[in-house]
Amino acid sequence: MKISPRLSHGIINVGDLPIPFDMVLNSAVLVVVVTFVFLKISWKESILTSQETLFSTKQSLLGKVFGFIILLLLTVPGLVNNESAKTSITPLILWIFLWIAVPVLGLIFGDLYAKFNPLALIVNREGVSRNVYFASFLFLCLTWFELVWNKPGNPRHIGIVFLILLVVVSVVQRFYNKTVIEVDPLLLLHHLYSKMRITNSKPVFRTLLNNISNLAQLKGMEYFILLMIGTVTYDGLRETTFWFELFGSQTYETSFSTVAFLLMNLLIIVFYRFACYFAIRVSGEDLNLNEISLKFGHTMLPIAFAYHVTHYLSLLLFEFQTVVYRLNDPLGFGWNLFNVQEPEVNYFLEPIALWTIMVIVTLAGHMLSVVLAHDLSVKLFGHQKSDKTQYVFLFITVALTLQALFVLSVA
Repeated sequence: MKISPRLSHGIINVGDLPIPFDMVLNSAVLVVVVTFVFLKISWKESILTSQETLFSTKQSLLGKVFGFIILLLLTVPGLVNNESAKTSITPLILWIFLWIAVPVLGLIFGDLYAKFNPLALIVNREGVSRNVYFASFLFLCLTWFELVWNKPGNPRHIGIVFLILLVVVSVVQRFYNKTVIEVDPLLLLHHLYSKMRITNSKPVFRTLLNNISNLAQLKGMEYFILLMIGTVTYDGLRETTFWFELFGSQTYETSFSTVAFLLMNLLIIVFYRFACYFAIRVSGEDLNLNEISLKFGHTMLPIAFAYHVTHYLSLLLFEFQTVVYRLNDPLGFGWNLFNVQEPEVNYFLEPIALWTIMVIVTLAGHMLSVVLAHDLSVKLFGHQKSDKTQYVFLFITVALTLQALFVLSVA
C-alpha cells in the first residue's frame, strides 16, 4: 500500500517537540508508577467481575449483503483486473476500513464487524468455544503478510490472501467442528477491541473496566492479545532509523524480517509468562501457570488497543480522504461513477498535535492496564501481596510505555 512518508511512524523529529524528549519519557514513567502506588493505597478490594458469555455471530440479511459487497471489493479488483494499489479500493478496505476504522467506530457502537463479517458468509458456526489457538495462528500469518511481505497493498495479493483466509476459516469450521470465534482472526480482533467501548451506562469508567475484565476465558486468548502487541511493536521499531542503524540493509530481506517478526512476538510472550510465574512465586500460592496466564490476558488489552490506534491513526485521518476517488471505479473495470480526480490529501492536523493525541492514548492504555492488573491481583492474591506480585508486570508496562513513545517520536 502506498503511504505518504508523512504518515509513517516517525511523524516528527524529537528536536521538534515543544518540550525535551527526556522530560516526556520521565513524565510518562512517573504517571504509570504513580498510578501503581495510588492503586496500592486506595484500591484494597476487587470490584470487577469475570462472567462473559460469548456474543452471537448471526447476521441479518442486510449484514450479509454488506459483507458480500466487502468481499467483492477485497477480491475482484485485484484478481480480475489486477488494479494498481494507488487507485484500488482494495487496500483501503482491508488496511484502513477493516483494520482501523471499524475498531475505532467500535468505541462508540460496540462490535460492528460481526454484523457483516465477510469471512462468515459460507460457514458461520456457533456453539461451545474452547480455544483460539487457530485464530491466533491465522492472525500471525495475516500480520506477517501486512508487515513482512514486500507488497501488502497489492490488490492481487490481498485478493489471494483473503480468499485463502475465507476458505481456511470455512473448512476448519465445517470439518473440524470449530466455532467461528475460534478460527476467525478478524472477528476475534474486532470483538476484543469492542471491549474498549466508551459509550457505556453509568458509571462509565466502572462499566468499561468490567467490560474488559469480562473477557471470555478461551484458551490462547492471552496469546492473541500479546500478538496484537508484538506485531505492532515490531512494525513500529522497524520503521525507525534506530532499527536500520542496528541491522543495516538486511532489514529489507524477507528472511531477516520474518525472523525478527517472530522473535519480537516471542519476546513479548516470554516476558509476559515470566511475569505470571513471578506473581505465583511471590504470592506463595499453589496456582497453575497456564491458568494465571489466561486470567491476566485481559489486562494487556488496553495496551494492545492503544498501540493499534496510535499506529494507524494517521492513515485513518489522511488516507481515508481518497475513498471517493477509489470508489470511482470500485471493481477496476474502467468506470467513472463520480467523475472525480485524484484528491489532494489535506494534512489538517499538525504533527505536534497528532503526536500529542498519540501520547495521551498510549498513556491511557498503559494506565488502564495497571488498574486491571491491580484489581485482579487483589482478587487472586489479596491486598497485602498485590503490589509485590505485580513488580514484573509494572516493569513490562513501563518498558512498553517507553518503547511506544520512542517509536512515536523518532524520525
